[in-house]
Amino acid sequence: MIEPLAFTTTVVCVAGGLVVLGTGLAGRYRRTRVLPALAVFELVLVVQAVADVVGLVTGAHPREPATHVAYLATSLVVLPAATAWTARDGDRREAAVVLAVALLALAVVIVRAQTTWRPA
Repeated sequence: MIEPLAFTTTVVCVAGGLVVLGTGLAGRYRRTRVLPALAVFELVLVVQAVADVVGLVTGAHPREPATHVAYLATSLVVLPAATAWTARDGDRREAAVVLAVALLALAVVIVRAQTTWRPA
């Protein structure tokens, strides 16, 4: 696991979730402004997942390998699922809340993946 990347992604996900929540509650949420950032988040998550899989293949032995792989898979699915779920809502507050919850949940998933990566 690339620790600095995981830490930065966690911080950015929390900040992004709070910003999306704030703009949604203020009635200023715009889906078209958020989608590019979500695409960048997803790309970073893919880079992290590939680095972890390479680490697993080359001999890294995390404390809980099956749980770690499950967290990796979850981290790759959360944002696309939330984005697809909110596609029909457009710029409504409900869409902002769903995306904010997804970003905050993603931060938790990344932290949990970090804890399972550390060797015993």
